[in-house]
Amino acid sequence: MILLTGANGRTGRAVLTALVARGAGVRAFVRNPQYAVDLLELGAREVVVGDMTNIDDVERGVAECTKVIHIGPPMSPDEVSMTMNFVAAAERNAVDQFVYYSVMHPFRRGVRHHSLKLDATEKLVESGIPYTIIEPSRYMQHLELIWPKVINDGDFAMPFDIDQKFNVVDLVDLAEATAAIASESNHLYASYELAGPQALSQRDMASICAEILERGVSAREVALDDMARAAEARGISADRLEQMRIMNAHYTEHGFLGNPNILTWVLGRTPTTFRAYVERLVASTG
Repeated sequence: MILLTGANGRTGRAVLTALVARGAGVRAFVRNPQYAVDLLELGAREVVVGDMTNIDDVERGVAECTKVIHIGPPMSPDEVSMTMNFVAAAERNAVDQFVYYSVMHPFRRGVRHHSLKLDATEKLVESGIPYTIIEPSRYMQHLELIWPKVINDGDFAMPFDIDQKFNVVDLVDLAEATAAIASESNHLYASYELAGPQALSQRDMASICAEILERGVSAREVALDDMARAAEARGISADRLEQMRIMNAHYTEHGFLGNPNILTWVLGRTPTTFRAYVERLVASTG
């Protein structure tokens, strides 16, 4: 049995789907019981409702599992302590592999969630438990948050410099790779940078959207204040808003470039291009 934490999030659901496709038995760990039925319908064999900060809940989740895939809440200030709760429970239960879903370039100390994931990685490695670290780049799926504006108004608006480059990656590829890493026997004691196959700017991505949609699409940098107001209206916490500001400013200055070789090797194929992802998105949305 594989314990999958953060199972109801966008990443967790994608990973659950990929694990089930491989025939893996998955126990989903979630905070809110209202999502249990959905996760069982997606193929989870069991659902454990609990709080990642509660040691007893964590112990219930890990008990009798042979592997753990830990996906923490986005930008949580408790990243290290929550991760170590699961690491400690995994040690007590002698799990065979602890897969930690981190972020590409955790050494970027100027961005808190990168820095905290680096701290958690250090503690995990030094725990002595068999581990694999997954370090994903920025998702292509972030486009879906603005997709109605892209198709209706030709407005590709992101809170980054429109010429800064990113190796955006398809979440479906990441989920498939995560499932492979947790299912195959040759991935222990590795840290894997998982980046998409192209270095693209917002201007590049807008141009690809325009070609596929056969209409004008223009890239536009959203001011951080405007981004914060929109996120606040969606109920994002003040702490996360501040971290989003810091992250977006950092990416605007430095970009987020990575290498696709490891993802290519894990998948056994070329990772999905941004064009192929957008074509799939168009097909799925009509």
